[in-house]
Amino acid sequence: MSNHNDKTWWKPIVHFVTHTFVGSVIFVIIALPAYGLGELVHWLKAHGSSEYVVGVLTLLEYGIVTIDAILLLWHLVTTGITAMKEADQ
Repeated sequence: MSNHNDKTWWKPIVHFVTHTFVGSVIFVIIALPAYGLGELVHWLKAHGSSEYVVGVLTLLEYGIVTIDAILLLWHLVTTGITAMKEADQ
C-alpha cells in the first residue's frame, strides 16, 4: 500500500512541462489571428488601402503579439517558481 503523500522528483518537472505546453498552445492560438491580421495588412497595402487603416491594423497586430508574448513569459516564470517550490516541499 502506497502513501498518497509520497513525493517524487519528477512530479514538478511533469507539471512544469505540462503547463509550458498548454501555455505555448494558447500562445499559438492567440498569435494566429495576429498573423492573419498581418497578412491582411500586406494585402491591403498591395491593394492601395489608406495608410491610416494599415497603420491602425499594424498597431493592433503588434499589440496582440506583444501582449501575448508577455503573458506567455509571465506564465512560464510563475510556473517555474511554482515547480521549484513544489520540488522543495
